Amino acid sequence: MRIWALSDLHLSLDGDKPMDVFGDHWQNHHQQMAEAWDKVVADDDIVLTPGDFSWAKNTAHAVADFAWLAERPGSKILVKGNHDYWWPKTKTKLHEVLPEKTYALKKNACIVNGVGFFGARGGDFAPLTRYGDKRSQEDIDKALEKEQRELELSLNDLKQHEQNQATTLRICLFHYPPIPAGRKQSRFSSIIEESGAKFCIYGHLHGSESQAARIEAVINNVDYRCTSCDLLGFEPSLIFDTES
Repeated sequence: MRIWALSDLHLSLDGDKPMDVFGDHWQNHHQQMAEAWDKVVADDDIVLTPGDFSWAKNTAHAVADFAWLAERPGSKILVKGNHDYWWPKTKTKLHEVLPEKTYALKKNACIVNGVGFFGARGGDFAPLTRYGDKRSQEDIDKALEKEQRELELSLNDLKQHEQNQATTLRICLFHYPPIPAGRKQSRFSSIIEESGAKFCIYGHLHGSESQAARIEAVINNVDYRCTSCDLLGFEPSLIFDTES
């Protein structure tokens, strides 16, 4: 079994939000991803997709995007991104739209093939004033406190699952970078480290201008990796191979 990651798919198969407005390399990116995914991912593999799966405004508009996901091999693990407006407010409605072998993390966790997954969306660590962000630092801190609680709830849920099902590996999923640029610690990193997670997989960042904000390093035994699809050439990135 292998574990792959490909984040920020930004699907919009109903045609409402074509991604090629952000550059020619996004042209038919769903086809690029499908071909690469189907070539390397086996049915017993796992693919992590931490956030911004679909541009859809609601579940009805996400039907085609979920059909695309259902056609791909492997189990899939999602976490909510800042553009996942389709994400329902209740777990019942969420489970109704998820394809088979697809799991969504928000204040909960899952175990697939002996691997435990937990995580949270995360958020900005400071107002993005250069983009006209009107939030105060107090607003930011309140949002981060909420995300920290959700991360703790997700980890606690994993521990509950592990009482009945053993795990040999823990992986944390975030949408936003879990550590601020230029830093090695955050309110989230201590929780991730203490959990014993081997990897923390995230996305959110796009384009060459995002280089400064990326955390691509092993810090206190946690391997942090940014897996936004455009940064990976729209091909899944191998995270872990149980055969190695």
